Amino acid sequence: QIKRDACLVLVAASVCYGRAIDAHVFFDSRDDRGENGRTKDASPRTTVEKDHSDCSNLVSATPGAAASAVAPLLRQRLGDACNEIGKVLLGESRAVLLPQFSLPKSGILSNNNSFGMSHVSAIMLASARFWFSEGLARFTEGGDLRNVALLRCNLCQCCKIRANANIVLPGTSAEDISGKKNGSEKHLQEAVDHLVLAHEAMGHRDTDRVTWDMVSEELAATLLVLGVRRRQSALSSSSEPLLLQALRLTPGGERAIVEPMERSCSIYESLGTPRASCQAAAAHYQLALYYSKVWTCQRDEGKTREKLAAAFKHYGLAHQYFFAHIQGNETTFVILSLDFSNLYSAVSGEECLSKALLCCLDTRSAFLLLSAPTSAVEQMQTLAENVESRISKLLLSLVKIEKDDNNSKVNGTVRKPSEKYKNMYRKVLGYKMMPSVNSDSNNDIRRGSTENLQPTFRIFELLQTLYDLLKA
Repeated sequence: QIKRDACLVLVAASVCYGRAIDAHVFFDSRDDRGENGRTKDASPRTTVEKDHSDCSNLVSATPGAAASAVAPLLRQRLGDACNEIGKVLLGESRAVLLPQFSLPKSGILSNNNSFGMSHVSAIMLASARFWFSEGLARFTEGGDLRNVALLRCNLCQCCKIRANANIVLPGTSAEDISGKKNGSEKHLQEAVDHLVLAHEAMGHRDTDRVTWDMVSEELAATLLVLGVRRRQSALSSSSEPLLLQALRLTPGGERAIVEPMERSCSIYESLGTPRASCQAAAAHYQLALYYSKVWTCQRDEGKTREKLAAAFKHYGLAHQYFFAHIQGNETTFVILSLDFSNLYSAVSGEECLSKALLCCLDTRSAFLLLSAPTSAVEQMQTLAENVESRISKLLLSLVKIEKDDNNSKVNGTVRKPSEKYKNMYRKVLGYKMMPSVNSDSNNDIRRGSTENLQPTFRIFELLQTLYDLLKA
């Protein structure tokens, strides 16, 4: 009720500001033309009646000279009021889509509390877009570049909600509804266009550095989401083989995937903030995932080498950042390392398998948690099992290569055969047979009774031992 009353007050304020602007324009134009019967007949009452009958245009169409004479403060106040109304409606549009949103308990919607609420969100979102557009028009007329950029950001948020929630706004065509798969990408592209226009309105960063950087960060995030969404659409996890999906990918389709993510990387790197550096690493990770999927599906060896080199490059840049910033990014680093290891192992040879093993061993620091929520600990336990399984397979392959290499050396020279990988594999077998001695401490972590302890996952000792043997 409080939010509703606040919104009503803001709407009333915007109407009053609109009438004040119309009155200002009317009296200014009357002074310019001189008093006559026709001018007096065109009283402000007509504008008031128009405001009551049609709220789709808060400021009446006026001649250019008369419109330029409007006090800038009135335009700014009207733009502020429109922006605040849009923000309230945008927040409510998000709120009704939350899973915990509950309706009156009638028993009908008990299985899904948010069921049937998308139309409510659509109406609020359409209203929010209207008010943001009105505010944008007022700030544009007044030449308020900072607020023009901020209104563009708010309109971008409207587009992103439509892309993520598949909301159908009133008046949407049947073609847009039927093309839901590409509709999300269309709305994200519209969001990108709003942010590009925000930059164009400001001209350059020196106009307002804080606002420029805020728009840049939002643009980079939207471009990254757009690129990932296009990659998922082109290379979906359907039953169709990946090879056929990649072969259908045209050069234009590949550019549509890669360019947004590369632009996102460059924008984040230009910002230079700690948060932007983390997001730039995430963008490199997404690019690496794309290249690691398509490098085996190229039509010639040159393209294969190019895509594979790009995959290694972006994995390396992402790994370099997260390795230096493991704390707080433990799960991301472990998953990234496993993916990087898979890429190395896809290339034959002892050197690549050894590097794949080293990627897994580099995760040892991620399994030292000072304090973490229950969900993170449970996820790290699952990842520890994945790391152990991956190491076992890699060492088994390396032991076979080592055995073949030892046989060739023994026949040719008198040198002592190497058993480095064999000894490492024995450590893994011993780890598998060892009982879970640290299970009690991990249960204490889940109960939250040992907040000040520094628990160590069992696999940490194994990874440290294997790393020392590998480097010996």
